[in-house]
Amino acid sequence: MKDTLIVWHSGEICNTNFFNRAEEKQTAWLLVRRGEVVCALCSGALAVHASYLRHYRDEEGKRHYGWIAQGRCDACNVYPALIPSFIMPHKHYKSDVVERVVGEAEAGRNVEHSGGCAADASTMRRWVREFEKRGEWAAGCLNSKLPAGDGGQGAPLDFQGMPLLQQLARLLRGYPAQGGGGVIGNVNIILTTRNCGFL
Repeated sequence: MKDTLIVWHSGEICNTNFFNRAEEKQTAWLLVRRGEVVCALCSGALAVHASYLRHYRDEEGKRHYGWIAQGRCDACNVYPALIPSFIMPHKHYKSDVVERVVGEAEAGRNVEHSGGCAADASTMRRWVREFEKRGEWAAGCLNSKLPAGDGGQGAPLDFQGMPLLQQLARLLRGYPAQGGGGVIGNVNIILTTRNCGFL
């Protein structure tokens, strides 16, 4: 059973290895041994436990099947899924597709006419509604947990009138580089590795 999840990013290799079960587990083992992926509950060492089949949809709606590594923390007795940052937790579409639709909505464009996305309009409107709720919460979490010494901490007035995606992108500057991916993927890396949830 997957008790929790960790969104992680391992550069281009994460996209390539998604389609090869053995390479996905090998990459997960490598990052776990280096200490780059740790338990979100206790910050302790993980072991790679298993893997399972998962799919995502691209902007054209095409399904792509691949593998998700699953860790194990003996101290906490949890089995977190190690989800690549290009996959949205509990969503079928890639994170960059969802981010593009949200960006269109924040720019005042009608999501029904979002070019390049095969999702139906009701699905895209749901993404926007969920992001409005969870994005505000995520911005608050990131702002409150900024590393010490960051100039952006405690300056919420700077965000007045700024769309949520821009707020999150600005807050990400206060954190160590996540290794690529979009705003949503990088926010999910930070939130899940600190056991705060995800967008």
